Amino acid sequence: MGLRKLIIMCAVIPALLLGTADLWATEGQAPTVVQAVLTESGTPPFHLSAAITERADFSEHIDLEIYWVSSTKWRRTITSQEFSQTLVVNGEDVFEQNSDDYFPVGLQTLAMAVVDPRPILDAWRPGDQLVTKANGKADESGKVCFDPQSKVCGYSRSGMMETVGSPGHTVTFSDYRPFSNKRVARLVTYKIDQGDSLLARVTVLEEIKNIDESLFKIRVRTPKEGQVRTVALSQTELAQQALQPLEIIWPQVLDGKTSGETSYFLSVDKKGQVREVLPLSVAVERADDSARRQIMRWKFKALLRDGVPLQVESVVNFQFNTRAYGPTEMLTDAEVRKLASDIVDPTFPAGTPSGLTCAIRVAIDSDGGLIEQIAGECAAGLFTPCSHTLGKWKFSPIVQDGKSLPYRAEIDFKTP
Repeated sequence: MGLRKLIIMCAVIPALLLGTADLWATEGQAPTVVQAVLTESGTPPFHLSAAITERADFSEHIDLEIYWVSSTKWRRTITSQEFSQTLVVNGEDVFEQNSDDYFPVGLQTLAMAVVDPRPILDAWRPGDQLVTKANGKADESGKVCFDPQSKVCGYSRSGMMETVGSPGHTVTFSDYRPFSNKRVARLVTYKIDQGDSLLARVTVLEEIKNIDESLFKIRVRTPKEGQVRTVALSQTELAQQALQPLEIIWPQVLDGKTSGETSYFLSVDKKGQVREVLPLSVAVERADDSARRQIMRWKFKALLRDGVPLQVESVVNFQFNTRAYGPTEMLTDAEVRKLASDIVDPTFPAGTPSGLTCAIRVAIDSDGGLIEQIAGECAAGLFTPCSHTLGKWKFSPIVQDGKSLPYRAEIDFKTP
C-alpha cells in the first residue's frame, strides 16, 4: 500500500479535499480509525467550519469552511495569508480560485482529514506509526501507548487520540464527538516536523436543513489548467522528471554515526520547483539542514497528465555516507584559513594567561555552512570565546571539477 493511493485526479470529494516507526505495525494490517467519513452516501448535508493554527507560529490563523450536499454538490473555502481557495463543485462544473498555484501539503491534508480519513489510511505503509483504537494502542479513556509492549503510555486530555503516520501526511484525531450517528474528531493535527504542527479545531459541524443553492452557483467554469491537483510518484518516477541527479552531498559530521539510511517527503509545485521537504527518518540530525537545503534546490520537469500540469509528492530514500565527499582527512589550520573570510580573533576574559591554546574541530558543508564544532585539545575556559568567534567567520567549500564539496578541519587559537 503506497503513496500512489493519494492520487487526486478528478472532481470527487475524497480527491479534491486532499490535496518514528512503530514495531507493532505489521504487514497485512488494514488500518482503521474511529474518524467518520462524512462524504459518503447516507450522511446528511452538513456545514463545517474549522480554525487552523500553527504550533510554531500562533499568529498564523487559517479559516476552513465546507458546505456539503453530495459528492456532486459542495463548496470549500480556505482563507489564510499563505494560501486561499474557493472551490465549488456542482455536477460536472467546477469553479476553483486559488491565491497561488501551489496547495501547501498541510492545508491539503487537513482539509481532507476533517471529513474523510481514507486517503491517509490508504497512504499508510507497514512499519509507519499507527496508534489507533483498532490496534489497541489507543482507547476511549485517552490512554495512548508508544511502544509495542504498552510499557510507555500517556493520557490525552481530549479523550481518545488516534495517530496515522502516513509519509508526509501524519495526522492525529482527537476530541471525538457524535454527529449524525457517526463520531467525528473535533481536533485534527497535522505533523509538519519535530515540534511543529498544524491544528484544525472544528468549531461548527451542523446539518443543513435548508440548502442555499446560491452557494453552489457557478457562472464561469475553471479549466483544468487553473485547478490544483496532486499526484504521488515513486522515487523512480520522480527521478525520471528530475533535471539533475537526485543526489545529496552529505557534510562530513565530526563524530558518531557517519553512514546509514535516511528518507524525506517532498512536494513539488506545477512548475517543477520543490516547495516543501519533510524528514521521515533522519539518522544524523547534524546533516539534516544541509540535506534539506540541497533538496529544495532540485528542479523537475512539469508533470503533465492530459496536458495539465500537476503538483507532485514523493518519498526519497538514501543510503548516505558522510565520508563519501570531500577530503578524507581533516584540513589543517593553515589550509582552512585559506577557505575562510571575515576572520576575527577571539576576545578572551581579562586576566587569561598568554600562550594558552585551543583547537576546535569544525564541519563545513558543500554550501560553506558551519554545521557543527567540537573542542579538540583546549585549555579550560577558552572554548566558548573561540566558538563564538567562529560563528562570525565565513567559509567557502572546496571546489573540485566544478563541484562544491564539504570538509572537516581543525582550527587553532592562542591567547596573546
